[in-house]
Amino acid sequence: MDALGIAAHGAFGPRVEAALKFAAGVDPALPRAAALKQLCELLSTLCDAPVASIYVLEGKDDLVLRGNHGFPEAALGEVRLQVGQGITGTAVETLRPVAVDDAGLTAQFAYFPQLAEERYPAFLAVPLLAGARPRGALVLQREQGPFTEADLLLALACARPVAALLEGERTHGAQAQLTGEGNQQGRTLGMVHVLSRALARREGRVRLDTAARAEAAERLAKDFAAEKAELRELLERARLAVGQGARLPVELETVIEDERVVERACEHVEAGLSPSQALERIAAESARTLAGHGPLARRALEVEALANAVAHRHAGLSPDRVRRGELLVAVQIPALAALRGWGQGAVGALCVGSAGESPGIALFTALGLPAVSGLRTLFDRVGSGEKIALDASSGQVLVNPSATDAAAWRR
Repeated sequence: MDALGIAAHGAFGPRVEAALKFAAGVDPALPRAAALKQLCELLSTLCDAPVASIYVLEGKDDLVLRGNHGFPEAALGEVRLQVGQGITGTAVETLRPVAVDDAGLTAQFAYFPQLAEERYPAFLAVPLLAGARPRGALVLQREQGPFTEADLLLALACARPVAALLEGERTHGAQAQLTGEGNQQGRTLGMVHVLSRALARREGRVRLDTAARAEAAERLAKDFAAEKAELRELLERARLAVGQGARLPVELETVIEDERVVERACEHVEAGLSPSQALERIAAESARTLAGHGPLARRALEVEALANAVAHRHAGLSPDRVRRGELLVAVQIPALAALRGWGQGAVGALCVGSAGESPGIALFTALGLPAVSGLRTLFDRVGSGEKIALDASSGQVLVNPSATDAAAWRR
């Protein structure tokens, strides 16, 4: 009784305090982004996990990181998976929890360089359900596993209140208006295509024996050569399209012709890493450089994009495919992604960062395609498949315009 009495006066530990706050629920007046952030902070403490994430199912197949504790805030909205992709996507597809002691050992893992998830390889992904319908996933990560049955039961108990919050907050398809910095290249209508930074995997984390290293390095070098050959062809088409009076971003030719990235990746393989791991290492190194500004950050953006494309080729997958009439959307837009998007029929671009941070904006400007940058709340308002009307003269962006607005935009 004495112990109970002392506890009643505030001597509970941090996990119990977090449980009490979680049970009380979030303030209904909070915006959804703030509510999800608060829930993740509480879940991190309650479930003893340094990283707690909430992915929201938007549209038909997009799982979007909307709440998180433990990763950079800039990842919110940008990190996206398809249902069935990665550990999280598998949990939603099967409607069953998925626990992995070390994600690096499985080819199922989708690697995002901006998250540096290798620090927290133990995963527990629990689907968020409204009845029998998936609404997203709750993901917990630790430095090491395993997650116990008690951990799983606690996560499942926490999942229902989170799912209930999501069920009452359906924002996909809502109208909104944003304003940024336009590139003065006219206006357009199109559907959103969010560029993914997830690297495809052909194999999990393995240590190559000495006999296999030379062959794996040779195969990876051929993948780089094939990717660069396609990019050179696209670059030549772009040069013809812009004519002699316009300049293309210098980062384009630099990253295509610079062999240091290939040499570095092959060195990793010759040291025993698998080709997939080598490409992830290159992308992670680039992502860290992206935290800065200037020429080094812009080059790092292109190196990461190249590693991503080669990873898809190595895994036997097509790169991020853009449909004709779509708009490229990202925090920062690499010139390589913009070049490939232009070749596939993209009609414009939107980005969170400034134009100076995105060589892809400079490429679209040279090609005469409209783009708007500096849209700080872009991912709070926009998801894949939504319709956008953008005016690059005024910097105005309409999300899910009405039929009347769309008709006026075309005039």
